[in-house]
Amino acid sequence: MPQFSSSVLEQYGRDVFTAAGSPPDIADAVACSLVLADLSGHPSHGVMRIPDYVTYIEEGLVDPQVRPTIKQVTPNAVFVDGHWGFGQITAADAVAEVVKLAKASGIAMAGVMNCNHVGRVGEWAELAAESDVIAIMVVGGPSDIVTAPFGGAETALSTNPIAAGVPAGSRDPMILDFATSAQAVGKIRIAQARGMQLPENSILDSEGNSTTDPDDFFDGGLLLPFGGHKGSALSILIDALGSGMTGSELTDRYNKLGVILIGIDPAVFRPRDEYGAAVDGLFDRVTGVHTAPGFDEVLIPGEPERRARAEQRSSGIEVAPATLQTLLDTAEKLGIDAGVLSDEP
Repeated sequence: MPQFSSSVLEQYGRDVFTAAGSPPDIADAVACSLVLADLSGHPSHGVMRIPDYVTYIEEGLVDPQVRPTIKQVTPNAVFVDGHWGFGQITAADAVAEVVKLAKASGIAMAGVMNCNHVGRVGEWAELAAESDVIAIMVVGGPSDIVTAPFGGAETALSTNPIAAGVPAGSRDPMILDFATSAQAVGKIRIAQARGMQLPENSILDSEGNSTTDPDDFFDGGLLLPFGGHKGSALSILIDALGSGMTGSELTDRYNKLGVILIGIDPAVFRPRDEYGAAVDGLFDRVTGVHTAPGFDEVLIPGEPERRARAEQRSSGIEVAPATLQTLLDTAEKLGIDAGVLSDEP
């Protein structure tokens, strides 16, 4: 597959979003966020989203210029209104506010609405962890109802992702990030673009039959929750938080998703160095076990993404030919030169 350096893809994204009406700083932030997802090994939330974002701008679903506003609700809680701008800009502001308040009072919370797609949710948990704040973030609500509840034969839930960032002592933080559906829709799109099959028991076709063909999902199929009743229950909880607390289900827009972000100062109950030593010990205990057949090592969540970034910054980011064509088509539609996409990493 074609490979490009992160700087090439970032420049392409900046050019596209600027041409679509974004000020330079917003264009840069969104482009870099999407490329970071690619670098981290999650192309489902990477540059393949750029043509979709441009379509949303054209349809009036995303305002490429607007910035979020923040209302202080309590001394340690804020409500963030994204005003239907780019979700990445709104999420970054929410993290900054929660980090500031958590460091001041031990724990803080943000509710977010009118935010559009926030990108890879783990990015924001990682951003908080880099500022030495434990973060738990959920994105949920009745938008893109593509997942069946446990035992159901019809869709009732979104993919409702959850992410968390846990700083340690001398070790790298733990970063978890996953949808509560067995597959994220973006990963199904990647499989479709690359001509790959999906894992067993993750989707059903339009007639309710188990299938591994990604085309079947886009032809009226549905997602299953991960882990049966456990993933289903977690998805319902995330919907209750994301929409029930923020009121996102009341919007007349397609994207009826809200965000709840909780930040915790790891030193709220004990000295920071004692907390760090305890979490380092936990991570050591987990990674120090004997490996099961077929495994070379046990990793803490977040390590695969860090390794992917190190590797792809050196080797370049693979872009599926089908995705590359949509990027070139988008550039042509906006009348910008996409020659940058012919560069090698």
